[in-house]
Amino acid sequence: MEYTISGQALERLRKTCKLRLTISVILAVAVYLAVLGFTVWVFFLGDPEMGARLDAPLSEKLVTAVGGPIVIAVLAWALFYWLIVRPEYDRFNNLFKNKYVISTIQEIGVFQDLSYQPRGGLTHDEIRSAAVVACGDKRRFESEDMLSGRYQGLRFRYCDVSTAHMRGSGKHRREEILFHGQVMHFASFDEIKKSSGHLQIFEKKLASTLIGWTAEHEIHTENEAFNRRFRVFAANEHNAFYILTPKMLEQITQFADQADAQIAISFCGSSMFVAIDRLYSILDASFHVPVPEQKQSILKDVELLRRAGELLILEASTFHKREEG
Repeated sequence: MEYTISGQALERLRKTCKLRLTISVILAVAVYLAVLGFTVWVFFLGDPEMGARLDAPLSEKLVTAVGGPIVIAVLAWALFYWLIVRPEYDRFNNLFKNKYVISTIQEIGVFQDLSYQPRGGLTHDEIRSAAVVACGDKRRFESEDMLSGRYQGLRFRYCDVSTAHMRGSGKHRREEILFHGQVMHFASFDEIKKSSGHLQIFEKKLASTLIGWTAEHEIHTENEAFNRRFRVFAANEHNAFYILTPKMLEQITQFADQADAQIAISFCGSSMFVAIDRLYSILDASFHVPVPEQKQSILKDVELLRRAGELLILEASTFHKREEG
């Protein structure tokens, strides 16, 4: 039987991590106070024979006496964190990702063939071809923490994605993040159902930098509320209206409400890509939040994954009903 870890055991590890973090902060404060005491003594109480610059301006003394210890304390805390906190957090995070998240999702019973690959993810070429978000420079593209499996026959992949590119020139060049969040990819179980070319749906609140290249035609649906919230681009207008049924528009709106973040959806061939623009991931453990609360976040995001799959299942079902009619 595959080894799993209980929420109680993981909670104990989380508390240990938090305790170690507190200890590292206390040690850094102790270093700060010790260095501060020494600099105050040197600059204000020491004698010239020990190198004290008693004749320096008061403002210079204050800046050096206060600023110096802060810098040293920050460096000391970084060292303490690396030596005391990081090893325990890595252990906690590894168990959280590899054991707890998977077992929590399996408990729901709606997904099959679940697997997790810490270094797996979608490729830059896949994101560029999907046109669900701006893909940025290939050298600055990152994708990891891939969860894969099946939902009602649909193969899916769910992973963290970060895209960026360089702006400016010469010494003023800087990296600009285009997208940071999660991307879901669903491969249809039914090859009959396909999108003719790209069909893209973007929330209007999405920053322009998050939207990459778009299909040729921008279209408007018969749902004015949907049009006010989303922009739709399609390579084939007739095919787009065939896919975006009133029920589908309703489902997309409900999905966006549940996501509580900006979303983008791209139909391409028999696949669908869904992007959620947010900083956190269900696969990242936090030692500041109790494990039971993190479990609720996992369940909420898994429901989001399920609802995304329902979009494609709904569309395939609608297609078949039309064909049978």
